[in-house]
Amino acid sequence: MLLAKPNESLIAHTESSLKVFASIKEAYPEIPDLCGINDFWENLFYAIFLHDFGKSASGFQEELRTNKKWNYRHEILSAGLVSALDTSEENRKSIALAIITHHKDILELREKYATYPRTNPGYSIFCKKLKELNLGELNKLLDYIPTFSFKYLGKKLTNYHYINSYENIIDVYSKYVLSYYRDYKLGKFTPLHRNYGIFMKGFLTACDHLSSAGVEEIKKSIKDINRYINFNKLTSVQEKCRKHKGDLFVISPTGSGKTEAALFWAHKNQNKSNTKRIFYILPYTASINYMYKRFINTFGGNELVCILHGKSSYFLYKFLAEGKEDIDYQQVKKKVIDYQSMARKIYKPYKIMTPFQIIKAFFNLKGFEQNISEMVGGLFIFDEIHSYDPHTTALILQISKFIKEELGGKLLFMTATMPSFLKEIFQEELKILDEIKMDKEELNKFTRHRLNILNGNIIDSIKLIKNDIERGKKVLVVANTVSQAQAIFKKLERLVPNSALLHSRFILRDREAIESSLGNKNLLVGTQVIEVSLDIDYDVLYSEPAPIDVLLQRFGRVNRKGEKGIATVHVFSEGSGIGESGISVYDKGRTKKSIDYLKEVGILRESTIQDIIDYVYENGYSEKELKIFENISKSFWEFFRNNVPFIDLNKSESDFYSLFNSVEVIPYKFWNNYKQEIEEKKYFEAMKYILPISLAQYHYLKDEKRLSITEEGIIIDSEYNDKIGLLIKAPFSFGFF
Repeated sequence: MLLAKPNESLIAHTESSLKVFASIKEAYPEIPDLCGINDFWENLFYAIFLHDFGKSASGFQEELRTNKKWNYRHEILSAGLVSALDTSEENRKSIALAIITHHKDILELREKYATYPRTNPGYSIFCKKLKELNLGELNKLLDYIPTFSFKYLGKKLTNYHYINSYENIIDVYSKYVLSYYRDYKLGKFTPLHRNYGIFMKGFLTACDHLSSAGVEEIKKSIKDINRYINFNKLTSVQEKCRKHKGDLFVISPTGSGKTEAALFWAHKNQNKSNTKRIFYILPYTASINYMYKRFINTFGGNELVCILHGKSSYFLYKFLAEGKEDIDYQQVKKKVIDYQSMARKIYKPYKIMTPFQIIKAFFNLKGFEQNISEMVGGLFIFDEIHSYDPHTTALILQISKFIKEELGGKLLFMTATMPSFLKEIFQEELKILDEIKMDKEELNKFTRHRLNILNGNIIDSIKLIKNDIERGKKVLVVANTVSQAQAIFKKLERLVPNSALLHSRFILRDREAIESSLGNKNLLVGTQVIEVSLDIDYDVLYSEPAPIDVLLQRFGRVNRKGEKGIATVHVFSEGSGIGESGISVYDKGRTKKSIDYLKEVGILRESTIQDIIDYVYENGYSEKELKIFENISKSFWEFFRNNVPFIDLNKSESDFYSLFNSVEVIPYKFWNNYKQEIEEKKYFEAMKYILPISLAQYHYLKDEKRLSITEEGIIIDSEYNDKIGLLIKAPFSFGFF
């Protein structure tokens, strides 16, 4: 019996892959139209059917049985078997390219397995390995084509013939790979260099990987949303979203049920077989973790839901280990790895993620074909769309255009505080005609805050905060920089024992502990990290000055549900606007306009918020922001047009993540703990000692010779305290490096 894996026969794996193929074909009926290839599903069927037949080589079979290395690529032999197909040359080429690259891309094949010119050692090796194929056995396998095609493709295929000699097997590298690569280098792009090739490679990879994981079909979304979301009364936004088909902008205040409205919209725009994938996109990992738990509660488990962000593996590890005193690390680790592996595949219908997980698919990283293929016809929900800088906003806009125009996806953008100028750019570029928002009367029901602009700064007004706490109020204080938040907390923690500080410069372990304790704190001092979806609700706010959209996010952490009447939010006229890098945290002009306007407001009526935002942003992006936005919009398409399937220009994710303005480091205080976890291969446990610093801080520490780059990670010599966090400028060990 020919084997595909030590415990699975070749024909069993082939059929298992075709079962996944059948479910993908049902899920993505629009594929032939999108790539302009009527024979797409037939070609993909053949690619999947033949993709592992090279494993029938005697050397590969021996490796499976004895573990003796074969040292060749089975897919090179598999691809050559397209010679058995009675189809057009173009069809053979597409099938062969998908097969030969389903593990290694063209660049690696050129480097290690080139068969051209004939004098290349790779050619003689190829000819030698061909002779290991048993043609009689292969011809028997070909006879499964009519049965399998009828069962999984829906029509009986007979356009094949037996292979009678090794000379009949195609040298795919010389015949197809080289011509594809030459066309790529010359800029002569064919449909195979575009969506056709992306879908062939992406879906073949998905079928192979899922069947190898024991999966035989992809999951579908829920059939009846009302079974899971059953409110006595819906808001007008929820009611309208439940009935709306097509792209949409939703403008609605925090606490108005936008998440449920989005799920209603997705359900309305779902197809009859409930196979469209739903991508719920949020700007922050804390928001995503919170939303993941919320979806699990809504759907009664995680069978349909997964998360993807830079720290999702660590979050899942802690989530699975939560409440268990004695955990089997290796067992939990395996669950996390398996879970995340499936999250990256076309499997679960609901994915909660950062926009960077979508952007990543357009940076030609390994496996990008499967990522883009999954997006076809997808339903994309961009929540908190107002939260991004011009660089990321431009990328989201351009990728949304590709999703809509090239992949047939539908788009929902949700915001409470988006400037009209930016919304109009999105609406015009993406041709989104429909918008849902509340009328003035309904909006004002969400009025929750009274504005009080205070002269001076927080440091000089500690008494005011102390007085509120003594009156039994839960107080939230928000600073613009980490160093300012640390300074404020040091002054207040002696006065308020039941207090906490939260910012981005805590190691994961301590940040988790702080976040889980916030419900019981009388005082929370923080930075922008408290603006995201933490489950907190304070009675009063003291904030440093910032632009109106930022302030509104901070206000949203106070009197969240409006059950406390009208709560007071204090904003100081002066603040710590400069970060350690010497760059202003927020635009000074917008901050001043916001404070000047808010001085006259008093009670902040929800119906007036859009007017305030538009006043502050009346000039749109600044000259610098506009230049960034336009440059990214233009350069994205120039970059993406040079990305083609079957070629991984970026071999790893390191190039992609180097675009971000942060570096993960380990404070020297935890170096021994971190190293021990790494040595014991407890990688998730090791992650709890990591924290991010900015590139400016990284270069500062490097210049100060207080940073060391090792194989295990980057160690920094800075003081650290579990209540205060990292103190960048204070050395911990004096001269360790």
